[in-house]
Amino acid sequence: MDNYKPAGFWIRFLANFVDGIIISLMALIIAVIIGDQTFFQGGSSEDSISEGISSLLYSVVFIIIFTASKFRGSPGKMVCKIQVLNKDMTQISILKSVGRYFSYILSAIPFMLGFIVAGFTENKKALHDVICGTRVVYRNK
Repeated sequence: MDNYKPAGFWIRFLANFVDGIIISLMALIIAVIIGDQTFFQGGSSEDSISEGISSLLYSVVFIIIFTASKFRGSPGKMVCKIQVLNKDMTQISILKSVGRYFSYILSAIPFMLGFIVAGFTENKKALHDVICGTRVVYRNK
């Protein structure tokens, strides 16, 4: 395993929390730029075009593309000093990153159990990691 320490549930949760903050800040900036009144009225975020744009941009650029690049993870993962790698500890491909992103759906149902199992398995793998053959490990060896 090349001396990489697996990243468990809580550090991964923190990385997703950081990503959520960044998405919210992006939505705010987009709302100001395009004058999205729905965003500022406090209604459902699903009605806000700014939320939709920021979520789509963030998902494609910062989650899918960054994870398959030299960054090996979203900005939240980089802040938390964790990275996504193949089982053999090499960088994942763009296709695997896309597959991993869509596998989050399976991890989310039911009751986010696919994410929670990362806290209880020996190698700290979530369901989407098992499906895609990936690992989330700390960046420091």
